[in-house]
Amino acid sequence: MTHDKPANRPDQWPQAGQFPTSIRTEFSLYLGGIILLLMAVTGYIVTKQYVSSVTTGVVETLLAQARSYAASAGKHIISAESPDVLMLSNVCTKLASDNADIHWVGIADNQGRFLSHTDIKQVMSGQRLQPIMATTYPRSLRTGEKLSIVRDSLTITIPIIEQGVPLGTLVATSSTRQIAQARKTSIVTVSAITAIMILLGIPAVMIVFNRRLRPFGLIINSLKAVRLDEPTFDIPIKSRNEFGYLAETLRVMGAKLTVAQREQIEKERVDREMEIAREIQANILPREYPQATPFQFAGAYRSAREVGGDYYDFLPLDENLLGYLIADVSGKSLPGMLVMLLTRDIVKRLARPSLKPSQLLSAVNRELLPSIKKGMFVTMFYGILDRRTGDFTFASAGHNPLVKMGADDGVVRLIKTKGFPLGMAGSDTFDKRIEDGTLRLAPGDWLIQYTDGINEAQDADKREYGMERFLDAVQTLQNQNADELVRGVMERHEAFVGAAPQYDDITLLAMKWVGTAADRNDSVNRTRTNVVNA
Repeated sequence: MTHDKPANRPDQWPQAGQFPTSIRTEFSLYLGGIILLLMAVTGYIVTKQYVSSVTTGVVETLLAQARSYAASAGKHIISAESPDVLMLSNVCTKLASDNADIHWVGIADNQGRFLSHTDIKQVMSGQRLQPIMATTYPRSLRTGEKLSIVRDSLTITIPIIEQGVPLGTLVATSSTRQIAQARKTSIVTVSAITAIMILLGIPAVMIVFNRRLRPFGLIINSLKAVRLDEPTFDIPIKSRNEFGYLAETLRVMGAKLTVAQREQIEKERVDREMEIAREIQANILPREYPQATPFQFAGAYRSAREVGGDYYDFLPLDENLLGYLIADVSGKSLPGMLVMLLTRDIVKRLARPSLKPSQLLSAVNRELLPSIKKGMFVTMFYGILDRRTGDFTFASAGHNPLVKMGADDGVVRLIKTKGFPLGMAGSDTFDKRIEDGTLRLAPGDWLIQYTDGINEAQDADKREYGMERFLDAVQTLQNQNADELVRGVMERHEAFVGAAPQYDDITLLAMKWVGTAADRNDSVNRTRTNVVNA
């Protein structure tokens, strides 16, 4: 029994009404059909064997009797000068009387003319023995003997031989009543057994089969009652066979599916929130880099996760002063982004031309400290560029050293000022350590800032990119414009890392001063800040 497959979508839960046929009913019907088929085949084989056995008995009995009387008939045929017809008639009569199923018996000479017959008319009218159509018999007949079974008659012919001389033939025709009766008896018996099986056996088998398959019904009922929002299975089967295994498997599978479904819902919720966070971060990071006649800015940013903790920004303080900063939050993903947003808001609110970089960082630390989680901190570099002169004042709250590359000698220098990361130390300790640095830029000078996602990146063999490779790339590309330098550095970085996963956010900012030269001073002036209340 087959059914068309329901046209469900791959992700659609099947409905019980789409599968109306009970597998227990199908199995019962199949089993009943197999039993009937086996009964029919068995009945046919038993009947055939029984009829064959009865036929063999009838034939062997008739052959034995006919052979016995054929031996005595030979002596009467050669007695005196001619066959003793009276004695031959007596032989035929006795043979017929010995077997109630014999219709007639006759003795014919070598020319086929009846010498004696239980029907005397056959002798008186000169009838002759007609040739018989021999039937193949599974057992061996003796030489010259023939057997024919036609409809309800069984005929045998036995040659009469005396001292090796053929004298005639004894013919006996018997009824196949016993054979027919055996066939009828066997058919009736098999039919009766089959009827009993149909009336009693098959229902009993179906009842037993249904009882044994009852656990299967419990499983199906549990499947029909399952809730799609919480697909758990409570199947009351404790047996140690395959049904118990299936029930326990479904129970565990349902529990795991429920957990997976909840996790999927939670993941989708988190994904939606992270998508919103990505949009927020994309909106708060600068879309364009400041460009003016005296300078070129370019940069690159790549988050290690959906959202990152790196932050950079440009602050037009007035018509002459441009502040810019780069920061790295110790946390990653959403916590890092939240701290970054908090830090950004504080910087935006406090930044103004009158504050030195160290003073701004001190003020930011003072406000951030009560709000940041213990163990988290923010490293930040903040500098102020004078668009007219190329004077650059800066401070670092524990951030990476500033990279300066001079146009005259092409030498790359790392410039580091003192300072604790934001949110790590109290105001008094932070204010005592933070200091400002100053630079005066000449045409062609580079200032480059970055986060440690660049120099601490590793390839598949756990080799670190390192500052040496980073500075070598910067120095190689120093004659390019800002966009080309940033792009070249990132390409070299990506070629080294290859397919290795990114574990930290990457930010790179590069500024090339192309303005007029002032008095050249390559030294870095470091001054302690006079902390002011922002």
